[in-house]
Amino acid sequence: MQRGLEHALDEYLVLLAQAGNREAFARLAGRWSPRLLAFAARSTGHQEAAKDVVQETWESALRSLRRLEDPARFPAWIYAIAARKCTDGLRAKYRGQRIAVAAAEHAALEARPGADADTQLDLATALQRLAPEQRIAIALLYGEDMSVAEIAAVTGVPPGTVKSRLSAARHALRAHMEGEDDE
Repeated sequence: MQRGLEHALDEYLVLLAQAGNREAFARLAGRWSPRLLAFAARSTGHQEAAKDVVQETWESALRSLRRLEDPARFPAWIYAIAARKCTDGLRAKYRGQRIAVAAAEHAALEARPGADADTQLDLATALQRLAPEQRIAIALLYGEDMSVAEIAAVTGVPPGTVKSRLSAARHALRAHMEGEDDE
């Protein structure tokens, strides 16, 4: 019952924001920013980059909210914007910084003793090596507890493509964690 009320409130706030009510838009941002920040942090692997993604997401949402035809689709719509911003940010980041990131990860792995820390860092390293599309799919599936159909709606690709991305990501993560990674 609570979830239904939350959705109804979001729909109401969307309608008000579409009519130009700035306070309603601010309340939407307040309600959704923590979720988007958690999603973006899982997707980008960095808290600061996640903050930038959320900011860019809301800027984009403000410009295009009037084009959202069905307020009930707001969650998928806002996650789709955030996913695109994460993908854009990851692509830009990895264009020129692959060597610097690898060196920093290597230094972090050597600086932290202990099996648990090594496992967490190893998983973080493995996640960072995934293609942006795979990382987004993994973050939505495990971090946001979305179904394949919901991920397909958010990313704008067919469910079969989502399944392929998830499968490839799981295989890459497994290979990395088992030490079969060639890189």
